[in-house]
Amino acid sequence: MIRLALRTFAASLIIGTVAAAMAPVARGQEAAAAPAAAPSTTTAGSSETAPGEKKFTLVSEQLGDTKFWLPSTIVVEQGDKVTLNLKNEVPGSAVTHGFELPAYKISEIVTRGEKPKAVHFTADKTGVFPYYCQLHGAHIGGQIVVEPKRGDER
Repeated sequence: MIRLALRTFAASLIIGTVAAAMAPVARGQEAAAAPAAAPSTTTAGSSETAPGEKKFTLVSEQLGDTKFWLPSTIVVEQGDKVTLNLKNEVPGSAVTHGFELPAYKISEIVTRGEKPKAVHFTADKTGVFPYYCQLHGAHIGGQIVVEPKRGDER
């Protein structure tokens, strides 16, 4: 058990370092015309279709023996209507991967090779909310950070 915990911790550090080098956080963008880009940990991984609506693509990936969701941190504002497009790109014989966001009562099974699964919710409470694979406990999840709504800056 300790060996598994240390291995998961080491993988978290490696993945965190790689992700931080690429860019640490996905944030909803203000440009309505920006298309959703390939999954990444940059702001290019999200788009805003209208004020208060944020879209992100989350992809389950594998690095070595460790499976995780990218981007690992998503930042939105309280009140935003959020769409998460979930894709499973983990290779191997198992074709399903889970996605669970308990704070918003979201639990999905994502199948590799199928079209991305879209989930929708309104970020109605501030805080940091973890997401993870409910099927495979040792996999590394991520978090959605819901910040307080900024005042009108006009």
